[in-house]
Amino acid sequence: MRTVVAAVCSAILSTACLLAGDLTITSQVTGKGAFAKDGVQVQYFNASRMRLNHAGARTDTFIDYGQEVMYTIDHDKKVVTKVTFKDLQAAMQSLEDQAAGMPEMVTKMMFGDVSDVKVEQLGPDTVLGHPCKKVRITLGKMVQEMSVDPSLQMPIKDYAKAMSMLNRMPGQAGLLFKRIYEETARLKGVPLRTHVTGLMGMDVTTVATAISTAAIPESTWALPADYTLKDGGKEMKRGLKDKG
Repeated sequence: MRTVVAAVCSAILSTACLLAGDLTITSQVTGKGAFAKDGVQVQYFNASRMRLNHAGARTDTFIDYGQEVMYTIDHDKKVVTKVTFKDLQAAMQSLEDQAAGMPEMVTKMMFGDVSDVKVEQLGPDTVLGHPCKKVRITLGKMVQEMSVDPSLQMPIKDYAKAMSMLNRMPGQAGLLFKRIYEETARLKGVPLRTHVTGLMGMDVTTVATAISTAAIPESTWALPADYTLKDGGKEMKRGLKDKG
């Protein structure tokens, strides 16, 4: 369950805009916190799919928006965990119901007041020779600085619908990620440098080291044939039932 939630968080924090051709971004990730692993990260985007390969975590995340399914690929365990958007939404609803009884004071201590949003324009920046606009978004305790290249766009079709299937988390966390999506969706372009602090001890910097708009080979989307395939939806339902 924690692996799936981490994969969702990574997807939300690393994705931002709308329509274009295929896009591949290679980045160096450094930092600390719940979702941080130093290493090289490669993000692949086409019109209906996204894949994030993280060498440091040795875990890949593959989201097929057209089929409404997410795969988490654990290279150490040689296991692929499959979760449908429907099962993920059901699990998040159950967690949201459980979180409803948590005192608001406790959730605000963890995430801050996520209704308090501040967007600051920090001026120009340059990444890999690309002129960028630097923006700081403060949401509760989370601070996200992004250097956005307005000449690039994400290729995912019907992005709003696609992300709405993934960005639901329980309680204040859900409000936080919803606001992250709303604010980043307003930005015109693609972040080439991000620095996230304040969320569950996170202090993570991601800087693009290579960008490609060439067509992504179909083999990129293939799952490892020799890995064990697990039904993550069933596991989540079992885990939530045991807690209930």
